[in-house]
Amino acid sequence: MLAVALLSAFGTWAKVTAAASPPQMAAVLPPSPDLFIYDPTGAKLLGRAHYTVTLHDDLVTIDGRNNFVNGEYDIERDTLRTAQGDVPRMLTYDHSFFDVHGAAQIVAHADAATGQSSCAKYENGKGSIETAVLQFPPDTYAGAGVLVPIADRLRRGSATDLDIHVFDCALGPRILILHADLARAPWSYRPYDGELGKADAHPVFGWFNVFLKPFVPTIRLWFDPRRDFAFVGGMLSRYYRGPEVLLVSTAPPVKPHPVFEWAEPPAFTAPHDSVTPAHPRQ
Repeated sequence: MLAVALLSAFGTWAKVTAAASPPQMAAVLPPSPDLFIYDPTGAKLLGRAHYTVTLHDDLVTIDGRNNFVNGEYDIERDTLRTAQGDVPRMLTYDHSFFDVHGAAQIVAHADAATGQSSCAKYENGKGSIETAVLQFPPDTYAGAGVLVPIADRLRRGSATDLDIHVFDCALGPRILILHADLARAPWSYRPYDGELGKADAHPVFGWFNVFLKPFVPTIRLWFDPRRDFAFVGGMLSRYYRGPEVLLVSTAPPVKPHPVFEWAEPPAFTAPHDSVTPAHPRQ
């Protein structure tokens, strides 16, 4: 399972259950906690995603579930720690995928503090698990947490790209570099017609990019500048070599404020009368 494919949580809004939150979490604080999951054409509804964000002191917990109409589903839980003047940093990541019968297919786990990580895969009742102790750079993210640094960079406005580290299970537990090209671009999927913040992201495999890039589709993510660059949708794979899906927020877009313009004052002209005025008597 490729790390960027694990970002299926990108397609989720979050619901704030705390009274207040740091400004750095604006990327995952939505007006709606739900997104629709479509096929890549946007013509067929495949399922629905629901995520919540809970803030307790400096600890942020993201809980999400993606349900598909065919019975498959996946569950995610991420924890991050906020820091004054900095973006929140990942603490733990857990994401499990289940088939239509409720049997586990893929189970991913990462603990940035201890370095303990694991990737388990199950097929036909048989499973295999790979474990590793990794060194997590401070800018490492996974799942829905990846939204935070991308939206933060878009919010700053001056940068055109971003490199961060992501936890990955495609070829066993590992940490890769995720590169994102940032721009403003139109998005034609309702209800977010118009120009939005856009991030085209893909993993960096070093010299292997030449061989692997054709097999790793670019993830496209859109953020709404009118909502402080909150995430509104994206195109990505559910998991490594999995089906590609389109995610679209269920929240209505924010309409721009009307521009107030002063009305042009009427033109004043001297009164005109076709009758010649009488001259005053002498």
